[in-house]
Amino acid sequence: MKIIYNYQLANEQFDIETLEYNIDRLSLKKLLNTQKLTLDFCIKYLLNPEEHGMCIEDYYISWDDIIIYQSHIPKEEVLRAKIIYNNIIWRHQ
Repeated sequence: MKIIYNYQLANEQFDIETLEYNIDRLSLKKLLNTQKLTLDFCIKYLLNPEEHGMCIEDYYISWDDIIIYQSHIPKEEVLRAKIIYNNIIWRHQ
């Protein structure tokens, strides 16, 4: 698998498998702003920065940011996922 770094994200698109392989060396915020991501990827990594966050900006990614920066994902799909995600989190508290 190819190793990639933050500086490469602005100039090239990478597949999800490559991004997942490199997740611990990449800024989540840069991923959000530069790459075309899946909703599953966003939920698994971007909304869980305590496991993969590199900098303070990674801890402030919201559902609204996903709607704005990942505009290829329908807003309704993101909002539906948010409801499901919040219900799961609420049940486990």
